[in-house]
Amino acid sequence: MAQGIDPSSEVPLIGKDIKWTDIVRQVFRVLEFDRSDTIILEDGTVKATNFHKPYGYLLVESPILNVKARLPIGHRDDFALACTVFDEPKAVEVVRQNELLVTYFPKHKLPFGLGGIRHGLHYVITPKGTLERYYEFNGDEHMRNPAPEKLFKRFAWDGEIRVEVNPTPEL
Repeated sequence: MAQGIDPSSEVPLIGKDIKWTDIVRQVFRVLEFDRSDTIILEDGTVKATNFHKPYGYLLVESPILNVKARLPIGHRDDFALACTVFDEPKAVEVVRQNELLVTYFPKHKLPFGLGGIRHGLHYVITPKGTLERYYEFNGDEHMRNPAPEKLFKRFAWDGEIRVEVNPTPEL
């Protein structure tokens, strides 16, 4: 008896199974953080075990996808930002009571949606249910025309970058 692949057991990878261009400025809820053996040294240096692979992955979900997906973390600053949430017990508790959202918004979009040498992931902690309210707004307007600036307080590519907290997002 021939057996196929169970699509419900496969988790698509953004950049391979889902195009980067399809997710630019879209918003996702972070469910899990996979470090892929990447570590942060005492001096703050992010050290990956394999230069040719992402620093780690985020397991994400969003109404724009019909499945959960793996979002590669390709920049050391994006990895360090995720660690500021998942390595700090107080931050983990805040996220547990709320939700951590992420958007891929590179400063300069190169061919195939790639962001170049600057980081492209931006994070915000919002109240539970914000993601659904955002995408249901005005007849699913944000599915057609993403407006992550309504949820993320600011976007920074240089200087101080941080995980934002927005307790009262305006949709």
